[in-house]
Amino acid sequence: MSNQKQTGLGEVSAIRDILMGEQMAEYDQRFQQAEIRADAMEQAFIQKLAELEKRQADALQAFREETEKRLARLEQQLAARAGELEDKIRTVSDTDRVKLGQMLSELGRQLSGDGL
Repeated sequence: MSNQKQTGLGEVSAIRDILMGEQMAEYDQRFQQAEIRADAMEQAFIQKLAELEKRQADALQAFREETEKRLARLEQQLAARAGELEDKIRTVSDTDRVKLGQMLSELGRQLSGDGL
């Protein structure tokens, strides 16, 4: 019985091949072409994605380097400005001490002169 089924199926396949053989071959060819195009598109997509990733990484690296340079410059400027301000504070403090000493001396003289 299985031989009869196989024979029957074989005959059906043969009839199908006779009736639709050209169309099936055409469909197979179209599917192969579509698969080839899809593979090519996938490869192009992968390549473009890799290029974009590289550009992104390069841009990020450039941004980091520029940011580090700017930060270093700002730190230098801040350190220089802090030094200038410290010098000014010392100068003002020294000047204020001298002025305060002069004022106290003058006050002492005035008190000494008034008390005599």
